Amino acid sequence: MILKQIAQMIVENTTEIIGYPISITDEKGYIIGATDPNRLGSFHQASLDVLKKKQIVCYEMTEIKTLKNVLPGVATPIMFNHEAIGVLGIIGNPADVKKYAQIVKSHVEMMCQEFFKQEVNVLESQKIDTLIHHLINSQNTEDHNRIIRYGKILGYDLNVKRACLLIDIDMLSLNLSNQQADQPDELALQRLQKDLIDNLKYYFIDNKQDIISLLTLDQFIIFKTINSSETADMFLKKIKHKLQRLNQYLEVTYHSNAAISIGNVKSGVDGIRESYLDALKALSAGTKTDIYPRIYHYNDWNIALELLSKGLAPYIKDRLAENYHDFIYHDNFDTLSSTFMTYCKCNMNLSETARSLFLHRNSLVYRLEKIRDLTSLNLANFEHCLLLYFAIKIHSEGINTQSLDSHRKIK
Repeated sequence: MILKQIAQMIVENTTEIIGYPISITDEKGYIIGATDPNRLGSFHQASLDVLKKKQIVCYEMTEIKTLKNVLPGVATPIMFNHEAIGVLGIIGNPADVKKYAQIVKSHVEMMCQEFFKQEVNVLESQKIDTLIHHLINSQNTEDHNRIIRYGKILGYDLNVKRACLLIDIDMLSLNLSNQQADQPDELALQRLQKDLIDNLKYYFIDNKQDIISLLTLDQFIIFKTINSSETADMFLKKIKHKLQRLNQYLEVTYHSNAAISIGNVKSGVDGIRESYLDALKALSAGTKTDIYPRIYHYNDWNIALELLSKGLAPYIKDRLAENYHDFIYHDNFDTLSSTFMTYCKCNMNLSETARSLFLHRNSLVYRLEKIRDLTSLNLANFEHCLLLYFAIKIHSEGINTQSLDSHRKIK
């Protein structure tokens, strides 16, 4: 089965190198790869003799006259795990082509081994993908024991403490299509996925209990095992270093960059799923911040603030939009709102805000007074600023959602 899937590819590549026609038969004597496509599928009795002898056989011009579907040349068995799985034939004067037999035979056997490893890796990856699917989607507690047993079969103890990492790679699919325009999409995607998984394992996986999988072309998931002796600061410092190394590779290879979101440390099926949902929320919130490096921890206060604005009750959102309608729909809203958000980030410090915006202090004061007139808020009061902060965040999120919906309709 392995040989059949790669036989014709081997024949075409090898014939071009050595300059002699080649054929490959399976263990039943049928030709599954041939330089001459007319021979494909035909029965080759002589191959069965080679399989029995398990050694190289030469066929001179005088010998083949009595043999059916046999051409002059040499034939040698193809071995896999100490078993003969087919026969390699090199067509030509035996004296000329025999010197190629061992080299080509070794190449074919090596290709079979590599293909087998790839097949095993694909099967293993599919099993892990299935485990991940159950972990992040299962809401039925009755399934937990089954998922835990399945994890044990794959070698994972799901009761070990883990934190979910979501690794999001910027516009990777677009960059790939631009770089690989001359290659088949499917082949390019397979190579990309394998390369990224291999590199993510290299940079992030340092414990046999770590679980990694592909979610989408641009997004990967890792359930990272937490060392009991490792503090939260040590863990974040390690992730920061790993992200830096990954981004160096992505920038050079794919002109892309990655962000990481981190969920809370949890264990068990429910805990792992909660950590995933935490990481998902943190990623969504983190993309709306200017946090750098782009590591979005669910417990980070900047992330929590973003999540808080998303979690406000509809009644509160409507009240904020209604109370500050004149400000939100003012012609200079973009400038005024940007000024106010900078004012908040600068801890309501006028001098620091002016420096950050490259504004004269009087110009800044004028803008803040304009905001005060439109909102009737005291911008020297923290609670008042907090209300306006959320009103701006909610309005911005609404605009982003509408833009995304419009983009989807156009597509």
